[in-house]
Amino acid sequence: MLPMGRNFKSLYFGEIAAEDEAEKWPKMFVDGFYDLRNVSSSIREGNTLLLIGPKGAGKSSYIEYLKLSAENQQSQFIKREDLSELRGAWKTDRLLDESGSEISENAWSVWIWCRIFKSLMDDAASSLHSDPSIGQLYRQLQAAGIVEGDFPSIVKEVRLRRHKFSIPKIYEYSTENTGSSSMNLLHLRDTLASIVSEARTPNTHILALDGLDSAEIGSNSYWKQLASLLRSSAGIHRRLRNSSSVIRLCLLCRVDVFLRIPIADSNKIRQSWGTELNWSDGLDTPEDSSLWDLLESKASARGPNISNLVDTYFPNVMEVGQRGEKPRHIFMPKYLIDLTRNTPRDVIMLMKSIQSQILPDQSLSVKRIRAGANSYCQNYFVNEISNELVGMLPQDVSAGVIGSMSRLPGRGFSRDQFTKVFSSLASEADTSIDKLLTQLYLAGAIANVRRSSDSEYVRFYHRRNFAEIDLEGPFILHNALALALNLHWTRAYER
Repeated sequence: MLPMGRNFKSLYFGEIAAEDEAEKWPKMFVDGFYDLRNVSSSIREGNTLLLIGPKGAGKSSYIEYLKLSAENQQSQFIKREDLSELRGAWKTDRLLDESGSEISENAWSVWIWCRIFKSLMDDAASSLHSDPSIGQLYRQLQAAGIVEGDFPSIVKEVRLRRHKFSIPKIYEYSTENTGSSSMNLLHLRDTLASIVSEARTPNTHILALDGLDSAEIGSNSYWKQLASLLRSSAGIHRRLRNSSSVIRLCLLCRVDVFLRIPIADSNKIRQSWGTELNWSDGLDTPEDSSLWDLLESKASARGPNISNLVDTYFPNVMEVGQRGEKPRHIFMPKYLIDLTRNTPRDVIMLMKSIQSQILPDQSLSVKRIRAGANSYCQNYFVNEISNELVGMLPQDVSAGVIGSMSRLPGRGFSRDQFTKVFSSLASEADTSIDKLLTQLYLAGAIANVRRSSDSEYVRFYHRRNFAEIDLEGPFILHNALALALNLHWTRAYER
């Protein structure tokens, strides 16, 4: 019997983007939030600088949850800065491209300290309001367009040193012995760091930098700037952990983007101050995946609690291969999970696609589930894979790679078979087959197949986040992509 007569069509699963869900349904968003391994507390406690995971893993949702979940909203100063607004600046701003790593790192530090300084000045309970000279400095920074200036303008100010700003008397000891009580923005950086770190407030301040995976990625300027951002953020994070109040910095970053940041200490930062959103636990037993807990938590936010979502609403098995003489039966949790890349966004969109194929009074049948799955594969999954390739591959390749995959001989293919399909596309765009295969692997579009004398093992990146691709193959397409492209389910590499 369904919980209190609730049909599947009426269940709440949220939206594709956390920002949209938090805006449309703030109470249900908070009530139905599933905090994987208590990540929100890790951010508050200063143990997480880097929140890392594949696209759709729920990184942005944690910042929205932190903003909305406080009992007293007035005590939370949580700001999410979207760096995707820098789109295009990486390519068109020559000053950005020509700025050296030291200038870029200093500019990022100034930009971040100014953002946090503004947050504290917006806080009426902050001790900064008791010092008139700090208020004077803040007004000077405002007048110069620094407090809320974009990053390119900060680079210009740091490089050209056009303005000087008055230093609060308590910090004048840091000036040179020239009798001057003013500094340019670069030298003001350390003073801003001291002002912020010594500020006292009962409230919480968190600055989250998002959009690193949706800016105009792929250019040399972008990767240089991202390396400078990571280096400066690591230093700021350590200082903020020892500040007088709860002031935090958090970077949200896609795994494949992070792996390409050209900084020697990136892995050390990842291991020391990174939290990875890994929803792959329970893959050997799909019915135990944390993704079901997430869906059940969301669905329970609107109405009575729901447990055992799949057992309650879905048939036990999915029947596939009906056109053949011997249809196969797949355990339903495995069938559903294998259509996703083990991310909240994928599984939410799969549920919503299945909902779109039924009427309010209809139950879920194998036929209706299959229709919803097909809709999900064709209208959602293909577009998500294409979006993840933008900026990571040359434009001509990223625009045409998914359509070209329909020419593969089957769901399973060898390196030689892949090369025959893509050699001309890769050579025209001046990229390599290795780079193309690697990016498809990181996007979850393809997997390696490991074979032994008596068994095969399929290894997707989203199941083993530290596993490298074997570029010699063989490979296999993700189930959802193979269904969307209507490819034969055969493993052509065995021919």
